[in-house]
Amino acid sequence: MNVEIADFSTLNPTLLEAWLQLFESAPDARFYHHPHWLRSIADHLTPGELNIAFVSTEDQLRMVVPLCDSKGIRRRLHPTHDHLSLNDILINPATSENPQDLFTCINAALCEIGDTWVDWQISNVPGNSALINALTRTDQTLKETELSATANEQSIDCTDATGNWQAKTTRQSASFDCTSEACPPHGKLKRNLRRLRKQMVDTGELRVEQVTEPAQLANAFEHFLKIEASGWKGQGEDATAISANPALVSFYSAMLSPVDRGITPEINLLWSGKQCVAAQYGLRTDKCLSLLKIGYNEDFARFSPGYLLLESILADAQTRGIETLSLVTSPPWADRWHPDTVPVWHIYRYNNSTLGTALQQFGRLKQVAKSRLRKAA
Repeated sequence: MNVEIADFSTLNPTLLEAWLQLFESAPDARFYHHPHWLRSIADHLTPGELNIAFVSTEDQLRMVVPLCDSKGIRRRLHPTHDHLSLNDILINPATSENPQDLFTCINAALCEIGDTWVDWQISNVPGNSALINALTRTDQTLKETELSATANEQSIDCTDATGNWQAKTTRQSASFDCTSEACPPHGKLKRNLRRLRKQMVDTGELRVEQVTEPAQLANAFEHFLKIEASGWKGQGEDATAISANPALVSFYSAMLSPVDRGITPEINLLWSGKQCVAAQYGLRTDKCLSLLKIGYNEDFARFSPGYLLLESILADAQTRGIETLSLVTSPPWADRWHPDTVPVWHIYRYNNSTLGTALQQFGRLKQVAKSRLRKAA
């Protein structure tokens, strides 16, 4: 097994091409597996060094693992940030079929970068990830807790030959199957949207603009930033809008100019006459469109323009070859649309040292204590 560590400043064309080929071969590859996504993170969101571990056997790339240091503690991390709502590692489909091979590759990547680490953490991993599937298939050692009284909380506590694993669900990720007749909206929601659309036409002609052309994206991005900052997000010294944070503006702007194939930025705008009333910032990979950010002009809130834009994009999805529309997160408003959901996991992987074992035991005790507190409540 061969492991090569590189950052983007030293990433040679051969490794990059192998990464892109692996991305294209993985059936469920998404934007967070793509090199341009990680490159933009490294350039604009990660204060320290972001390394990429390439794990190969017999000249075939098996895995791509992003690795950051955590200052002050002996820990390896996947890149983390409030705007990184989904994360994962890119795994060769053949490696995914054998959990032990998968675990061995991860261990090789972690050991190659140094021997001072005790644990590795990756947050916001969707439940359909190959890594989650491998953990849940480790039947001999897997111990999965019962669903808690709060519904969707689960945990995994298992061991492989190279180390110990713990994982817990933190939230949900929602998406729509655009090929299904059950794809919303339906019933009362559809009738309400029809009524709101008719009402909104009185304020100006409605028009949906789907922008993917590089020459037009910069202008569409300016409209998106204004919409995203509408209302409380853009107000005051503690404004959370993207436009209030230069690093975030740079990050989302960089994503609009991918230098590698396989990912297409898209900004969708809903216009009422000459006013932009709703916007979506998305990234398309193959047949999946992931909507990273959705916003609307609060002056038009009574018409639910964000809903109207989402309805239009869903209605047009199949004609554009889009089979899955991902909301990335699962916001409360999405419940009315009855999307498909998968749990999102936080994963801990401890080495076999005394300290690693102690940390695993401490994590297990914390999980038990939290479970008892929830039951008592």
